[in-house]
Amino acid sequence: MRVLQIEKFIDSSGAIAGGVGRYVRTLTELLKSQGHSVLNFGCAGRAGPAGMPKYFDFTATRNPLALLKLIHNRQAAACLDKFLQANPVDVAHVHNIYHHLTPSIFPVLARHGVGVVMTVHDYRLACPTKFFLRRSGVCTRCLGNKFWHAASPRCAGAGGVALAVESWCNLLLGRYGRFVDTFLCPTEYMCDVLRRTGLAREQISLLPNPVEFPRESPQEVSAGGYVLFAGRVSPEKSPEMMIEIARRLPQARIIIAGDGPVWPQLREQLDKSPLDNVTLPGHVGSAEMALLYAGASAVVITSRWMENSPAVMLEALAQARPVVAPSHPPLREWITDGVTGRLFPPGDAEQLARVVGELLDDATQARRLGQAGRELVLARHDSDKILQAIERFYERATQRCALR
Repeated sequence: MRVLQIEKFIDSSGAIAGGVGRYVRTLTELLKSQGHSVLNFGCAGRAGPAGMPKYFDFTATRNPLALLKLIHNRQAAACLDKFLQANPVDVAHVHNIYHHLTPSIFPVLARHGVGVVMTVHDYRLACPTKFFLRRSGVCTRCLGNKFWHAASPRCAGAGGVALAVESWCNLLLGRYGRFVDTFLCPTEYMCDVLRRTGLAREQISLLPNPVEFPRESPQEVSAGGYVLFAGRVSPEKSPEMMIEIARRLPQARIIIAGDGPVWPQLREQLDKSPLDNVTLPGHVGSAEMALLYAGASAVVITSRWMENSPAVMLEALAQARPVVAPSHPPLREWITDGVTGRLFPPGDAEQLARVVGELLDDATQARRLGQAGRELVLARHDSDKILQAIERFYERATQRCALR
């Protein structure tokens, strides 16, 4: 089968970063291992590749005509049409296209007889700002297609108006429901969110994300390791809470591995008030990341938003590292407090530091939790079963597309 992976960015260098990028990379390797041909389509950066639509930064303009691109990107549709003429495919696996490529690509896929499957990585179909998050914390007011809440000053304000209009246009025109055969959700929580948008229940399926497991059995957690934050250093992930752990637990070593918009602020904060127990290595490659997991006594998720299926959590569990996570509904589908990891009240730095301190003081507990978490992920994220399920969804999508 010829499969087209469609994500908002196409990475011509092969150095895919971020949770969605890692998902695409892992799935691509699985598909190729079974003899499938995999192609990629997405927005190109300045360096190309040629023939791809250019990335449009809607946050840099307030021109109403330019903002129409949020709803319909004619360039993306034209580029995809030309691409498919030269590269016919059987099925398209769509990811975060939203206000970059936009659903303008769906009629093009239909004209070329391409079935469509979509993995839902965030809450964009139910929340214009995609995070279910406002300044005060978690917010699900937009559930039930009440998108006007995004325009509140407590949420996205003026920028939220454009996002809300985009959401309503897509809803009224049924642009996702009409063209996507199956929405693949990594959590039961996400399945419920999509049902509340009005999508047909038979279009929504639960399917765990594939995980890259270490080739060798991971080493046991040892006493005296460090506490690790890994991933994008951005506001919704609250990496500053790691600084709070460092202040409350001066004996703990803290590593904040990753890059993003908040990284300079963290660096400035540490320059003004130095903490000898905090390290900021910046962006870390996959090989070095595996070594960081192996040496960690605990991996901490600090996110303010309700992450759907964070790659960092899954990778840490696969490495038998104990995970400390906020008690958000999606994360509780993996982390049971004291059984497969530890939970803390979201945003509560004091309780987070207490839980981390307990793990650092009790290596036996850390090993037990890490091993239980690994067994859970091994069972739930079996690559063979996931690939077989995806192949069935692909086949169904191509058959139904042929009957239209």
